[in-house]
Amino acid sequence: MDTRTPLRRLEIFCLVVDEGGVTRAADRLLIAQPAVTAQLRALEKSVGATLVARTGNRLVLTEAGDRLYAWAKDVLAGAGQVQRDVAQLAAGAAGALVVHASMAIGTYLLPPLVTRLRTERPAADITVHVGEPGAAIRAAAQGVADFSVTTFQDAADTEGLVARRLWDEPIVVGMGPHGPTDATDLSLAEIAALPMVAAPRDVAYDRMLSAQLHRHGVGSLTVMIRLGHAEAIKQTAIENGWACLIPGYAIAGDVAAGRMRAVPVRDVQLSESIGLYHRTTKYFSPLQRAALDLIEATARAAAWRGAG
Repeated sequence: MDTRTPLRRLEIFCLVVDEGGVTRAADRLLIAQPAVTAQLRALEKSVGATLVARTGNRLVLTEAGDRLYAWAKDVLAGAGQVQRDVAQLAAGAAGALVVHASMAIGTYLLPPLVTRLRTERPAADITVHVGEPGAAIRAAAQGVADFSVTTFQDAADTEGLVARRLWDEPIVVGMGPHGPTDATDLSLAEIAALPMVAAPRDVAYDRMLSAQLHRHGVGSLTVMIRLGHAEAIKQTAIENGWACLIPGYAIAGDVAAGRMRAVPVRDVQLSESIGLYHRTTKYFSPLQRAALDLIEATARAAAWRGAG
């Protein structure tokens, strides 16, 4: 194989695989289909093997293509990361930080930390993207994110990644002042009977919570409606006199303002594990290292509170 194969050729090959064919790849690139095909043929010539084969109306990878695709994705992610690192170093002391996070973590936990960092470094360029944990983990794997902080997933594909469980955040029963009960704590059996606002079934938080409930003998909750963001969940619970199972950090501000109550679970400890993901080969600039230090200090403080 010619290791001098241009990165552009690898990018086109990976795009063809990701898009499922030459035509869609050409449309994405805004170039003619024959140009994409020519790049594929040139890549096959340079590696000395057939990379794709046609099965019916779709392209499938050969064994050689599958191996090259895995290698090319890693090469491209590394190249993208190096480009970002060099650009940040060239920018001087300020630097840039890009973090991807799952919904509640990116909404409630990270903003105070990165705001503090921005105050200490006025010229820093800091961005936090919020989405699904799987998307955040992929962003770390692709080098798009300097690191990702999400609900920890034991089953996540972490090849080429450092995946660390940082700390566990307690999950409480959140409800408005006129919620379905005035109890100061609740058992799991009592929680199962409450009218609940929950996250969609296909999201990581609901899968994680359901697994914990099942381990403790709770088959299902009395779910009134499922909503895709913590703010919508909280507001709907308040307005309708319902409840929700939610990390304590997500309603701390509402509790302080008197808008909600956080009722602990009496007989078990439900929790959300916070995870950190980054590439194993990731170089951290001073700004990025400072951000990690803040997050790790938060993890140590949370562990200390839990031990107390």
